[in-house]
Amino acid sequence: MFSTLFLAFLLAIPLPSKPTHYVTDNAGALSSDTAGKLDQKLKAFEQRTSDQVLVYVDKKVPDGTTLEEMGAQAIRDWSVGQAKKDNGVILFVFTDDHKMRIEVGYGLEGSLTDAKSKLITSTIMKPRLQSGDYNGAVEHGVEAILNTIGGESYAGNGHSVAEANVSGGRSGITPLIPMVIFFGFVGLILSVFLIARKRRWVTVSSSSSDSNTFSSGWTSSSDSSIDSGSDSSSSSSSSDFSGGGGDGGGGGASDSW
Repeated sequence: MFSTLFLAFLLAIPLPSKPTHYVTDNAGALSSDTAGKLDQKLKAFEQRTSDQVLVYVDKKVPDGTTLEEMGAQAIRDWSVGQAKKDNGVILFVFTDDHKMRIEVGYGLEGSLTDAKSKLITSTIMKPRLQSGDYNGAVEHGVEAILNTIGGESYAGNGHSVAEANVSGGRSGITPLIPMVIFFGFVGLILSVFLIARKRRWVTVSSSSSDSNTFSSGWTSSSDSSIDSGSDSSSSSSSSDFSGGGGDGGGGGASDSW
């Protein structure tokens, strides 16, 4: 058993950490504006189609592996694409090695074939990369990928996987609404009952400050309800990426410039 584990360790492909965004640029090749716009575009595309497309830019292919091995391992280990659909794509660009690859999940190989992937890298991306236009190469490459796989029958639910993981999606919030309404209604009845009782007690006591007491009590109750409702806001990065559970890939094409 030890020898098997040792062999698996030796054969393990050196793979970078799973990306946290749709666009990862470790080489500093893309402008922040380009990376941000692509992040939003790829997030919206996942929401609409459920397809997950990543861009990964770095300087060199990790030592001890090939671009093809890394691509196939990454699409599995990063869980790109939805579970049982394997509808994920990764566009790799390595600036110092002058290499690139489009890695395609099994579920999209029918539309984004090896030949079409090669066509995108060689005719759309390569000329721009040769002239040093990294922004244009990646932007146009991504656009070509999205246009090619956009005809697939997969449909999204309006949420990315990252959003569902943070908020539970609509299905996680909706069941709470009737409960909130019920307890809010009960609380309102109790508040009215207690206020009316207090007001009646003050009137019987013939206190000259009865209106002030009622007013201050109502103000205090109102402030309390406002404060308790102001803590419900939450925030998350709009371009967060989380793998959907895809575990199969190997198609695509490699290229150089």
